[in-house]
Amino acid sequence: MPVGCFVILLPTESDYKILGYYFKEGAPSFEITNDLFLRLNLDHSKNEYNLLKIKEIQIFSYIHKFKGKLARNASGLIVGLLLNQDDKPDKFRSSLKEATEAFEIPSLNILKKSKEEFEVVLRDVYLEHLEPLIDILQPGALKNSIINITKFMLSGGKNERKIAQSLLEKVENGEHNKISEYYNTAESAMKSLEYEKAAKFYTKAAEIAENLFIMDIATSLKEKGSFSQKIPDLSKERERIVQEARNALRSEDFHTAYTSYRRASEISKKLVQFDKEEEYRLKSKALEEFYKIDEKYRKNK
Repeated sequence: MPVGCFVILLPTESDYKILGYYFKEGAPSFEITNDLFLRLNLDHSKNEYNLLKIKEIQIFSYIHKFKGKLARNASGLIVGLLLNQDDKPDKFRSSLKEATEAFEIPSLNILKKSKEEFEVVLRDVYLEHLEPLIDILQPGALKNSIINITKFMLSGGKNERKIAQSLLEKVENGEHNKISEYYNTAESAMKSLEYEKAAKFYTKAAEIAENLFIMDIATSLKEKGSFSQKIPDLSKERERIVQEARNALRSEDFHTAYTSYRRASEISKKLVQFDKEEEYRLKSKALEEFYKIDEKYRKNK
């Protein structure tokens, strides 16, 4: 389970500004230092998503580039999720992106909020978007979400009240349970590497969520479906590049070997497979050093 999060603003006229933190009870002490920001900023110059492992926590972060009026004062935000060592970052991919984009809503006016005011907003965004999707998709949690939506609708006009009544009937008939069932089927398919099947059931779950007016969940499920469809092609491309690196290494072409492993590392980041990202990054780094030494030796012969 996540233990907290943070938000860093990237102003146009200075390096960075920490907008705020949110920590769950019992979370380890944590703060953004200059060195940590430099690492995050450098990694995000290449990738939207990033994972850093620091002591007993993992930092899974996403960078969002501003558009419109906000872009006049800042280039964007980095939002980081603090995870325990046994948490799987890929589970939070879509929800982290949604949370980051939520801060751009004009009515929040985040650039003019004090740290204390912003941290109230951050807590709400965390609780709405960043709790694990599997928890949010439990039948009881789904039922409560839909009932809360109907409470708002029942205070509206005739059409809203009619929709609310229809939603309550669907809940009574157990329509929301299908979301949990389809999601679990999709997750099982992902573990079995059946990506097309996973995409199908993520999409079916998203359609039901949309019909039940739980739009944030529908968006998360759609994104997971879309992402699962990309996995086979990205995996094949990485496999081809890794083989290219191995062949280059056998031929003592160290330049091609280290650049190929670097490309494999970047694809692994897109796949949110950070164990592979680390493996190929370290191989690339070691081979790059070897290449530089080899080149220096050749020139001095």
